Amino acid sequence: MAFGDDVHNRVKRIDATMLSLVNTLRKFGVPKGLGAPLNNTRNAVGDLVAKMEMTQRRS
Repeated sequence: MAFGDDVHNRVKRIDATMLSLVNTLRKFGVPKGLGAPLNNTRNAVGDLVAKMEMTQRRS
């Protein structure tokens, strides 16, 4: 497996896990006081996914 394939698979797993978390939180609701930290985490994961995809494209 090439490095690019490995990065792509990791990105897909991270993205799928974050989507699962968001869907679960929508279903059950966000505990009071955790809205901002969860949004920050979601944004950080989005930034990480974008950065990993750019790195893969450059390789």
